Amino acid sequence: MSFDINKDLDIILITYNRINKLKEIVSDILDENSPIKKCQITFLDNCSTDGTSEFLEEISQKYDNITHIRHKINIGGNANIVRAFEYVTKKYFWILCDDDRLSFEHWHKIYDALKSDQYDIIQTYTDPKVFSGETYNEKLAKLLIEIVLLPAAIYRSKYLKNDVIFNAYINIYALIPHMALISEIINNNGKIYFCERYDKQIVLQGYSEANYRKGVKRTVHPFVKGMDLSIGFILSLCMINNKELKYKCIDRMRSYLGLTFPGFIGEMPYYWIQAGLKDNIMPIYDACNDVQKKAFLERLMEISYEFKKYNKNTLTTFNFHIFDFHKIRRRFFSISFIGFTFTKNREYPKLYSLFGFIKDIYYIRFKILFIFRLTIKL
Repeated sequence: MSFDINKDLDIILITYNRINKLKEIVSDILDENSPIKKCQITFLDNCSTDGTSEFLEEISQKYDNITHIRHKINIGGNANIVRAFEYVTKKYFWILCDDDRLSFEHWHKIYDALKSDQYDIIQTYTDPKVFSGETYNEKLAKLLIEIVLLPAAIYRSKYLKNDVIFNAYINIYALIPHMALISEIINNNGKIYFCERYDKQIVLQGYSEANYRKGVKRTVHPFVKGMDLSIGFILSLCMINNKELKYKCIDRMRSYLGLTFPGFIGEMPYYWIQAGLKDNIMPIYDACNDVQKKAFLERLMEISYEFKKYNKNTLTTFNFHIFDFHKIRRRFFSISFIGFTFTKNREYPKLYSLFGFIKDIYYIRFKILFIFRLTIKL
């Protein structure tokens, strides 16, 4: 059968109270050069109160292919992902978020992948900071970390079976409900189209605060209140059958910060305990291989000793430097002259510098006189 993008691709965008950013991605979708502007486009509005609903209602009246669905209550951002699954009707679907942007310069590659009807996951975003490898499992581990970002892939809808939807609802508490779908495809040896390079991607990741409880002001379930995305990712890996793949994912899950698994657990377990996530420590331990388990246990013993030694839940460190240089391959480097780092409760250190320069793939940042900073987005 021939592929017709307007008939075979569902576009679903989930949103809540981000009207300004929403307008930006809507302009990308409806731009005259957009290849998806005539697809069936559904907006799932999580009972917004900032004018989002009125804006979406207006454009749904203007365009016949746009549907605006406003929920009666705020069901939460992750539940809205699963709700999007329920509205899929076409062969492929792409779920977008309200804080990202789209660039269609290299869309022809995505279109060719869709047209070929060979692939079950078509990657639209890649992060050059996440290291890959030579084997298929290593490349697949990199992909799994990257497509935690919801719009980072287009999926074949035939995998949205009852079991997948059920498991997705269960996995809402782990913050990545779509891992139920991803796992189903991986476990069934689905075919994957990998995004070639960072400069060939379609999705431009936004920088809004990742608040998974947005709009919920009162009682929040303890499982969700302290849940961390890295914990949710490890817990979600239990749905993947390939043990080697799971271990490689765990090794890479903080590689975009330049951390391998030993570096990752050097800091994060302290945060988990502080946040009251003790119940998740054993499931995380069970997901590791023998080498990872050994390093994990050693770190927990060290943390136990620190709690006993200081007899308090606050541990503060202060490090002064005259010159500091840090580099992660070609992706990130920083230089600082006369400064210090301040760390509290094992959180990521804050840098204060008389003069500092940071070059990331996303931005350039200057730090001056300890308190001033200038950020230039790339």
